[in-house]
Amino acid sequence: MLTKSDFLLYLEAPMHLWAKDHGKLQITAPSTYDQHLMKQGYQVEKVAHDYLTQYVLPKYKHAELLWQQTYVSGEYQSRADGIIHNLDTDTYDIYEIKSSTSEKKDHLPDATVQSIVIGDSLNVDKIHLVLLNDEYVRGDSLDIEQLFKVPDITTDVEEMTVNVLAQMRDALRIIKLDEYSSVLNCLSPKSCPCIDLCHPDLPPYSIYNVPNLTPKKRRELEDAKTIAINDVDLNFTFTPKQQKIVDVLQSRTPFLDKPTVRGLLQGLIYPLYFLDYETYDEAMPLYRGHKPYQKMVFQYSLHIVSNNNDEIQHEEYLAREQGDPAKDLLKHLRSRICDTGSIIVWNKGFEGGQNKEMGELYPEYKEFLVDINNRMFDLMEIVSKGYYLHPDFKGRWSIKNVLPVMVPELSYNDLDINKGDMAMIAWWEMIHSTDAEAKQKTTESLLKYCGLDTLAMVKIWEKLKEIIA
Repeated sequence: MLTKSDFLLYLEAPMHLWAKDHGKLQITAPSTYDQHLMKQGYQVEKVAHDYLTQYVLPKYKHAELLWQQTYVSGEYQSRADGIIHNLDTDTYDIYEIKSSTSEKKDHLPDATVQSIVIGDSLNVDKIHLVLLNDEYVRGDSLDIEQLFKVPDITTDVEEMTVNVLAQMRDALRIIKLDEYSSVLNCLSPKSCPCIDLCHPDLPPYSIYNVPNLTPKKRRELEDAKTIAINDVDLNFTFTPKQQKIVDVLQSRTPFLDKPTVRGLLQGLIYPLYFLDYETYDEAMPLYRGHKPYQKMVFQYSLHIVSNNNDEIQHEEYLAREQGDPAKDLLKHLRSRICDTGSIIVWNKGFEGGQNKEMGELYPEYKEFLVDINNRMFDLMEIVSKGYYLHPDFKGRWSIKNVLPVMVPELSYNDLDINKGDMAMIAWWEMIHSTDAEAKQKTTESLLKYCGLDTLAMVKIWEKLKEIIA
């Protein structure tokens, strides 16, 4: 029996489906963040049920809502979220609930499988997605009538049906195979759940270290049995940026555009403010003025470097009570950042985006936040734009990839909280906890983690100054 979830695994990679069916998929317990996402999905599902009952079902003259029923067609099985049976026409409209604000690449194939399987026993008329409305702004209470949007995807599903049906048949063929030599592997070893099958003997420097390489090009290299980076043909076409990274990986020699890096660093204005935020988001908006998946900045760390060899100053803030944390955080931040000096971040798209959103929520701080964004310098771009590359970055520019290479004496590994998703879950649990000892321990861990983010930037900046001297 091929289920809908099996089919989605097949779309990831046929090898993943074969591995699951043959007990070779590496099953790991859901992380705390995975559990958080699942919980959010269940919450959205529950509220969407109320939405369908209260606001969609009454649009039909005579109808009933069929909720989370399972359907079988031959060797295929699918469970639908909601189906409205129009009793006047004896037709059925499918409503597939997704806890996202936009259509994802697997949503249409997912709905098409449902249409094929359910359509074998019911007269399916229309197919809809039920998505969170990204234009909805919460007032004092949650308005579920405005919380959702319901795009009609019937035509899209009809256009995909022939192709998806062929894929379903191929997926069924895959699970019946005794061995996997002819089964197509995935192209993402970093997240692969059966790496020994998809990527056996993967070398430490491989084609998968080339950033933004298209699936087509990855498959082309795989088909040519070119996995190790040193085996890549000199005539293979990369973008200029990719080629520069390939050259560094093959030569095992760092690349430094000294004039550009020197110019960028010399253009910084003291005092230097090294800034990092931590955020939490919830599928359904929690507070007035928030949208679905609105990020709430609950913590910041700020290292301040003056131009007179004073000791580096460290400021920090962590919201410790329930409620929208941003306003008090902004008040604290405003008192620590002066009107001159460069604001240094790692990925200005993130911090800059949070500043823009907070400015809209709290207009009294908008001018201050706009000024911060105008003074912002993205330290990450020295790596991401290829001005400084090291083979041990392995084509990545996350601070967690760069720091161990440039400043090995600093490490996230020994921290109780060492990832952003861990931080957001820990914070949410902390502010809802009544255990004073546990709250204090989490507070200390969060401060250490965010503090290391900005200290890491300071140390990388210092290292860059050394290598351009």
